[in-house]
Amino acid sequence: LKGRWQKLGERPLIIADTGHNEGGVKEILHQIATIKFNQLHVVWGMVKDKEISQILNLLPRDAKYYFCAAKIPRAMSASTLSEMAGLHGLKGIVEEDVNKAFQLARKCAGPSDFIFIGGSTFVVAEIDEL
Repeated sequence: LKGRWQKLGERPLIIADTGHNEGGVKEILHQIATIKFNQLHVVWGMVKDKEISQILNLLPRDAKYYFCAAKIPRAMSASTLSEMAGLHGLKGIVEEDVNKAFQLARKCAGPSDFIFIGGSTFVVAEIDEL
């Protein structure tokens, strides 16, 4: 399936995945744990009606986050998501536009880093390169 652990690039490694519930995020994190990289960069957006706190609690604290929002009414704004993420020890940059957030992650990532894009099917669907 498009958007399911889909490789979009190497050096840095770029993976997108549409997993958006607790079980999906746990599986994504299990997959990420099998990969060697220097720094994890996460382009992340969510919709308002998901288990936001439970999912944010699962995410790695040592990643660099780029909070974004899909262009749909259900999307949580990137600034609200960033505030909620901060309550779980997650820090990052707010960039509402998915593709601008992705480009920012690319600009900040080194060749041995890993960029992950996810949090919502709608975020992954907006990636221009998908």
